[in-house]
Amino acid sequence: GFLHEEDVARALYAIAKGDHMHDGPMAQGKIEAIADVDGLLKVDVDKLYAINSIGELTIVTKLNNTPVKAGDKIAGMRCIPLLLEEQQVTAAQKIGGPILTIKPFVRKTMGIVTTGSEVFEGRIKDAFTPIIEERCAEFGVKKIAHEIVTDNTDDIVAAIDKVKAAGADIIFCTGGMSVDPDDLTPGAIKRYADRVVTYGLPVLPGSMVCIAYCADGTPILGVPGGVLFSKPTAFDEIVPRLIADDEITKEDCIAMGHGGFLG
Repeated sequence: GFLHEEDVARALYAIAKGDHMHDGPMAQGKIEAIADVDGLLKVDVDKLYAINSIGELTIVTKLNNTPVKAGDKIAGMRCIPLLLEEQQVTAAQKIGGPILTIKPFVRKTMGIVTTGSEVFEGRIKDAFTPIIEERCAEFGVKKIAHEIVTDNTDDIVAAIDKVKAAGADIIFCTGGMSVDPDDLTPGAIKRYADRVVTYGLPVLPGSMVCIAYCADGTPILGVPGGVLFSKPTAFDEIVPRLIADDEITKEDCIAMGHGGFLG
C-alpha cells in the first residue's frame, strides 16, 4: 500500500506532462519537467491546487503564461516522505492531467503601423518601432512591413490592411492610444478588426492597450505609450500570448488585475 518516493515522482510527472516537454533525471526523489521548445507555459492552476491539496504530494511550477526557452526547467515533482500511501497517488490520477503545456511561439512576422502627423512629417522621430522590434526579437519575430500615416482614420485603416496583406502574423499600431478626443487609433482598429477584446487593461504601467482580432485570427495590438518609458508593461504581458497564438478573452483581461501592478 506504499510507494517509494521515486515512483511517486514518476507518477506525478506522468500526470503533469503535456506537449513539448521531457523529464530530467531523477535526483533525490525529484523529477523536473524541461521545455523542448521556445514557447508559452500554460498551467492548469485548478488541477495543480487540487493535487497539491491531497496530502504529501508536491508539484511546483513556474507561473501560468510564463515565456520559456527550450532547455528551461519549468516544474518539479516529488513527495515529502520517503514512502507514501499509494492511495494519494491514485487520488491524483483521478484528477488527471495534463497540468503543464507549452504552446510554441508560432507567429514569426509583424507589421507596424505608426500613426501621428508629427512623425509622418518628420518633425519627431518614431520611438516606438525600435522598442517593439527589440522586445519581439527574443521571441523570433521579425518586422516585414511598416507604414507611417497621418492622424486620419481612413489612412490608419488602409495602413493596417497594407501590412496585413504583406503577410504580417501580428500587427502593432502605435500612437494615439490615450483618451484624448483626437486619438484615432482605437477607432481605426475597431473599424478594421473583426472583434475587439478590450480597450483598456487592468495592468500598470501600460493600461491604455487595445487587443483585437481579424476574422482570420490575426491579432492587432494598439500599443500603449508606456512602452517608451517602462519595462515591463502591459505590452510585455500580452505579446508572448499573442505570438504563441494563445487567444485572449475579456475574462483573461479582467483577471490580469491580480498581479497586474508591474511597478
